[in-house]
Amino acid sequence: MSGESLYDIILTAQKILEQYPLCDHCLGRQFAKKGMEMTNKERGHAIKVFLNMKLYDDYHNGKINREYLRSLATNSGKPVSSLYEKLFGEKIAEAPCYICGGKINEKLYDELAMKATALLKKVNVYKFLVGVSVPQDIVLREIEVSSFSGLEYSESIKNEIKREVGKRIMHYGLEPDFDKPEAVVIIDYETLGLRLEINPLLFEGKYWKRGRNISHTIWTTRDSVKLYPYSLQEFFNDRLKEIFDAEEVVIHASGREDVDARMLGTGRPLVIEIKNPRFRYVDLDLLNELLKGTLIEAVIHGESSRSRIAYLKGEASKKKKLYKVLIMTENPINRQELDEIEKYFTNREIKQLTPLRILRRKKEHLRRRKVYFVKTRQLVDNMFEALIYCDGGLYVKELVHGDQGRTTPSISDVLGVQAYPLELDVLVVEQE
Repeated sequence: MSGESLYDIILTAQKILEQYPLCDHCLGRQFAKKGMEMTNKERGHAIKVFLNMKLYDDYHNGKINREYLRSLATNSGKPVSSLYEKLFGEKIAEAPCYICGGKINEKLYDELAMKATALLKKVNVYKFLVGVSVPQDIVLREIEVSSFSGLEYSESIKNEIKREVGKRIMHYGLEPDFDKPEAVVIIDYETLGLRLEINPLLFEGKYWKRGRNISHTIWTTRDSVKLYPYSLQEFFNDRLKEIFDAEEVVIHASGREDVDARMLGTGRPLVIEIKNPRFRYVDLDLLNELLKGTLIEAVIHGESSRSRIAYLKGEASKKKKLYKVLIMTENPINRQELDEIEKYFTNREIKQLTPLRILRRKKEHLRRRKVYFVKTRQLVDNMFEALIYCDGGLYVKELVHGDQGRTTPSISDVLGVQAYPLELDVLVVEQE
């Protein structure tokens, strides 16, 4: 032990035990930052051994009387209670620990570790953390004892339980992981019950949607009738939920295309979240085989993170995108008019009020986005294709038809004839 002398530590322990009955564990925790390679139980017992020697000398030197020694023996337990019984032939009824009530012991730690290991292995978890839920009255007693003693070297009962149970779980071949645990086993101190919080699996990837009328999530009417035959959410659930024995599969994408739009080209970045998986270790190649489909396909590159989800839904959703739009005009147009479109929509700012088609579910809002270029290819005199490279978040359909003047300028405005987007494809979503 460093800093305070051993004698100072014994005096402090004596002062604490004058007021509070404490077991070896709870006394040892008051000095947890003193000494190395000892458990709190060993530390508490060692302090009581030295205190026992001091009290023996104090009694024989007349510094303390029998009643004082009896009080210390009651609060301290062995070996001080044994000393009292040896000196006076009187059995001592040891008082229960003021903090834990005598609940904490090595056998309890062994039992908790065995039960926790069984729970973890049942769901194929090998990287774990231990958490402890402690009632407020226990916490307040700890604070009271530590405040009374003025110690700066104590630790909480919660930390001791986490450490001691965690060390024992390691003996069963499991590994603690403080950064990315696969699950946290929570010990309820009051009931000594255990529960698991299984952390989700997060995978980085991208998807392609080669069919139209495929929604992002399941859309239903008020009568629970599906509006669209299939969704991306169903695709990922169908392919991945069973193999991970998971509760649910959720996708977090960098924006989303309209139901009737396709996602082609480079694919759309996403994070796949496997919630409450009871099996975690699946070969990446097998996953990518499962995610091959005709209308929908995805590929997983590796593990991901919560920060990545936040990025995809925030900063990444504003990244530039390239669209291909099939456009029909009310009247015939010529190549010269298309050239004018290309020239006009070069680095052009667009002002858009919330589109009428989504105004029922989104608040009125004016957004400003930029179109960087438009390239066109005429198909017939009233139909052409347009490649539109623009900021993320631009409503491309409204850029074409103008949304009754809510999007300005629009392709309809510049052509001087009403234009209608017939088909929309996303070709490029900038990755970084």
